[in-house]
Amino acid sequence: MRRRRTANAYSLLEVVMASAICATSLVPALAFMRDGMTLATTIDTKHMLLTYGVSKMEEQLAVAAAIWTEGNATGDFAADGHANIRFTVTRSDAPSSGGIDNRLMSVSVTTYSDDDGDDTMDAAEARITLTTKISNLVNYENKASS
Repeated sequence: MRRRRTANAYSLLEVVMASAICATSLVPALAFMRDGMTLATTIDTKHMLLTYGVSKMEEQLAVAAAIWTEGNATGDFAADGHANIRFTVTRSDAPSSGGIDNRLMSVSVTTYSDDDGDDTMDAAEARITLTTKISNLVNYENKASS
């Protein structure tokens, strides 16, 4: 009497089918992960722009309150390790900017991610603009000089 051998391995068809099932589920999962990482990077960049924008706005409000001078400034945050994050600042009490001569100053801060490194704000680059106004009060000047 002959003994029948039992199969100890998978057939080629079983291996191909298992690989197809894995690939069918793995490809969308990897695409989902890739998209998630891209969105996380975008959110991190925008959060950094907002944080640096608020910081620069507070600095410029303190300057305007203390010495009440109009001016423009540009720069980057290379000292913090983010040379690609740049800013532009405008302080003006001109009525055309929304101010009132010697009484109300408009302060505008724009932070942007200079992705291509050309030191100019391009249309495709992420940016955040913050604008506020500050009045010319004697108390501000007294506090700054003390």
